[in-house]
Amino acid sequence: MLGCNPGSVECIDDTSFHVCTEYAVWGEAQYCLLEQQCINGQCENRMGCQPGVRECLDGTSYHVCGSRGVWESTQYCGSGQTCSGGSCTPSPQCSYHQTRCSPSDGNEVQRCDSSGQWRDYQHCSYGCNGGACKDCRSGETQCYDDTHYQKCDSDGEWGSRKSCGSGYVCDDGDCIQSAYGPCSRIGATRCSSDRQYELQKCSSSGYWKDYIYCAMGCANDMCVQCGTGNTQCVDSTHYQTCGSLGQWGASTACPSGQVCSVSSCAAPAGDQCATEGIKRCSPTNANMVQACNENNVYADYLQCDQGCYNGHCAECDPGTTLCAGASSYRECSAGGLLSDPIECGSGYTCDNGVCEATAVCTDGQRNCVSDTVYSCTAGQWQVLFQCPSDNNCVESEGTAFCQPESTQPTQPTQPTQPSTSGGLTGLEMLLGGGVILLGAALVYFLFLRK
Repeated sequence: MLGCNPGSVECIDDTSFHVCTEYAVWGEAQYCLLEQQCINGQCENRMGCQPGVRECLDGTSYHVCGSRGVWESTQYCGSGQTCSGGSCTPSPQCSYHQTRCSPSDGNEVQRCDSSGQWRDYQHCSYGCNGGACKDCRSGETQCYDDTHYQKCDSDGEWGSRKSCGSGYVCDDGDCIQSAYGPCSRIGATRCSSDRQYELQKCSSSGYWKDYIYCAMGCANDMCVQCGTGNTQCVDSTHYQTCGSLGQWGASTACPSGQVCSVSSCAAPAGDQCATEGIKRCSPTNANMVQACNENNVYADYLQCDQGCYNGHCAECDPGTTLCAGASSYRECSAGGLLSDPIECGSGYTCDNGVCEATAVCTDGQRNCVSDTVYSCTAGQWQVLFQCPSDNNCVESEGTAFCQPESTQPTQPTQPTQPSTSGGLTGLEMLLGGGVILLGAALVYFLFLRK
């Protein structure tokens, strides 16, 4: 940057400055010491505050002294806060030791602490009312003495005592008839002498009181639960039988493979079987063989690696073939079983479960049959091309090719006859030669002989 006066000094900001060089260009920035600041191009000691000190400006704002001894910008406290000692603290909400019911939990009493903030103080079993725990649940009763009771009002406080009345005593908050008579063992039960469906219990006050209404009647100091010999399911695999006293017996497991349904054990629908030992494939697991057990229920028997077919583990994948030997194979039936070995036939061998023609030549090899060039492909002779009429098929150095008749052929090698070609046999070649000689003789007698 041009335009400065060589030797002049200028502040870049409050912590750095630069000097104009002899070329009228500002030099690199230079920095003041930590306790200094740049004023009019000069680093001078700061004056103001102790770094780190915090100071309230009013009840809701404050500032902090920066690292260079200068007060930083004003900071403001959040909603519900006031500034105290340079820090924001919650605004006082209450007077010390004041109580209230928690606005978010009706079962909690809160008390005001020394900083004027509400704190959870006491959990109430029956709820909070007016900053204190309720004594009881509204509507409950309790015995005041043997012949009086109290009732809990809507504020959770016990009301005044009330008499049970003549011929009644108070027991567990209830007034009961004393005419049922006293009892000696608290908690004992008996059937009512005049009501066959009522079970009575000895109360804490030592008197019999009505306890439970028995829908099936009361017998042997118990409510009858069931009819003797009846059964019911406890869960999906256990049941109970009703005993002679009309009470349900202990839980009993269903036989293996059966489930409890409609008060009795039975095999699940579709899992019953008639003959122990017979097998099937699991309807829910394609790789599982199931066997009929002693309870005439199909149960898991054998896990298969290649699937289950017709009640046995498959030996193979249906529809595939496997080699049984060098020249035979076996087929996998729809039931996953391998057939007896099947011969491939003469001239064939088995490869990866498929019968292939036995190789009679080496791939890439060529030979001649008459004027036709054959090439070996996949071990079998195949026609490659036919030589033109003025060419001969010639074999040389392990290959075969067409060559004009005027060219002296290379001594051919005896070709190997392909097994699948339409090549000529020795007899056919002899007959062909005879036809040529007969043709030549005919031409001679018709045209050349004079």
